[in-house]
Amino acid sequence: MSATELIEQLKELPAREREAFARLFLELEKPTGPNAGNGKDAPNSGNWPDFGTRLKRIYGSKVVADSEAVISYGRGEW
Repeated sequence: MSATELIEQLKELPAREREAFARLFLELEKPTGPNAGNGKDAPNSGNWPDFGTRLKRIYGSKVVADSEAVISYGRGEW
């Protein structure tokens, strides 16, 4: 259905139903929570774990200088 066809159907509705539709349509444009903004005014943005500490606990102090070299070595290209 095109927008023009929808508008024509809306014109045929009784005035009370058109007003109800307009009210509901305008409610769609209102922001509905913290996702609508930039998130700075969110009441609770959650408790995020420290990923750096977690990775250090899993892998220790291992450092990989170049991941492409590791992948190539794993594929047997070296």
